[in-house]
Amino acid sequence: MKRLRLSNKEVKELREKFDFMKPILNDADVVEVLQLTEKEFIYLVDGEPLFLKVVTNEGEYVIPTLFLIHKSPRGSLLPSFPKAVVDAGAVKRIINGADVMRPGIKKLEGDFNKGSIVFVADEKGRTIAIAASLYSKGEIEQMEKGKVLLNLHYLGDRAWRASLDLSKKPT
Repeated sequence: MKRLRLSNKEVKELREKFDFMKPILNDADVVEVLQLTEKEFIYLVDGEPLFLKVVTNEGEYVIPTLFLIHKSPRGSLLPSFPKAVVDAGAVKRIINGADVMRPGIKKLEGDFNKGSIVFVADEKGRTIAIAASLYSKGEIEQMEKGKVLLNLHYLGDRAWRASLDLSKKPT
């Protein structure tokens, strides 16, 4: 896997485009991008896999990695994101890559629109996946069934496993 170092200009553009990256990228010495697949790229900040770019049929998303949320001390710098709390029956499906269906959602926290990044948490509050909303919060609350969140990154997926491997290796 090839790691490409980003220029200061490219890092500045990321900071300007994605507000949630600002507090983390402000003190970064080295930012690199590593291509996992044709559609997945990990951003390494000082050797830590902290952001993920995912290209889907619905669009291109740059999101925090679950590694940043669960394993990195920089996770505390991340601003809060809207959250969908799912029932225990949905957890297994989601961590196997399934999208989030309306019946599995117990509650929605924070406001969001179509295309927004939403953290998916189990009933104990642990973030298990990061998804893109296919509808606004208000629309989802009115729905009874159907796919409502597109699963972009989940515990156990390729990006999670790569993050754990990358964090063990010296840069």
